[in-house]
Amino acid sequence: MVMRASSRRDRKWVRAALALVVLLPLPGGSVHADCLCGTAADDLTAERAGLEREWLVQIPFDASTATLEHVVVNRDLVVAQAGDGNVVAVQAGEQRAGAPLPGTILWKHPLDAQTSPFQPAAIGAEIVAVSHGDGIHAFDRKTGQALWSSRFGLLADAGATVSGPWVYAPFGDGKIMRLPTNPHRQSAAVDGAATTKDAAPPKKQAATKKGRAGTPKPESLEPLSLDAGGVVSQQPQPFNGGVLWCTNDGTLVLIDRSEDDWQRNEFYLDRPPAGRPLVHDGAIFAATAEGDLVRIDSLDIAGGGLRLTWRVFLDARPEGTLFTAGDKLVVSLGDDGIAVFSTKTGEQLGRTWRHGRIVAVAAGRIWLVDRVGRLVSIDLDTGEKRDQFCLGGFTFPVVNQATDRLILASPSGALVSLKAK
Repeated sequence: MVMRASSRRDRKWVRAALALVVLLPLPGGSVHADCLCGTAADDLTAERAGLEREWLVQIPFDASTATLEHVVVNRDLVVAQAGDGNVVAVQAGEQRAGAPLPGTILWKHPLDAQTSPFQPAAIGAEIVAVSHGDGIHAFDRKTGQALWSSRFGLLADAGATVSGPWVYAPFGDGKIMRLPTNPHRQSAAVDGAATTKDAAPPKKQAATKKGRAGTPKPESLEPLSLDAGGVVSQQPQPFNGGVLWCTNDGTLVLIDRSEDDWQRNEFYLDRPPAGRPLVHDGAIFAATAEGDLVRIDSLDIAGGGLRLTWRVFLDARPEGTLFTAGDKLVVSLGDDGIAVFSTKTGEQLGRTWRHGRIVAVAAGRIWLVDRVGRLVSIDLDTGEKRDQFCLGGFTFPVVNQATDRLILASPSGALVSLKAK
């Protein structure tokens, strides 16, 4: 009788211990173990699929009053933004000597939750810039220290981008605002854009080749308004030390450096873009709403310029974001499946009729969320289905064009990174 009573007590203690394990929070917040079971975020499930869970963190914010709004992925930094105004930076990428461990929450900075909209953050070499309401805020990339903020009286149309020592942000009325990443540095001849109040129209290509070096002109550190050439509702992006953006009617605008000045060049897609153009390996890839897929390269002549390298006419309308993996370009065709093309020639390399919202290309697979809310992987080479997972609580879509990681997130702020084993 004593032995049986002892066994019952032991079983009660075991059950209590198991309940405690399930409810124990991870460092930085509470991620419940029962939320992971059967999802790609579970260690054993990920391992069976040839993946390794790098890290799992809880983004610190008040999940009872707000949800996750943006997750921006960079090579070694992930920035999460919540609806309560918190901007949170997480160390990512490969582990490096002297650097924090991947998955470490580096800093958190609150912004005014009553001011909207919140636009996706821009991650630069030294700063993180966030367009928020009618202004832009800059934080030190490593420490999160607030460096500066500027207001323009117009709401941000899209997120900012950081290119060299400049921040570029669309702010209403067909304008791109340019600001220095460090407004306190000495004004000097630095990388920048046009120095007039409104950028000049595109210059004609010069017939001569590069070779003569000019004297760089000093750049003003005052905020500068650039003519966007149309309405811009997509985040600009760095390109060859300059900046690239695309208007809603399909005009690609590039501001880049010549020998002694900065040039503005434009390329006309002639149709509205089907999502944000992709910059990869020094080239621009863009799809239009009417089914064009193009590769555009810059001209290596004085005055710069953009040239069409190849054009493909798709047999269905593209949908969503473009992705690359090595020399392969992945295009979602909505309900008509997915097509893979050569980045070099535009030749179609593969096609599958499986469809869904693509979120990443990682570990030799195309990762998508299908129409019934499952996470599915498609073999990049064969187009065959490889894996299928339930999403569990990880229903916040994180689109990652920047790295070879699969990033999952929940609206309440659980964030996980997976890579190939």
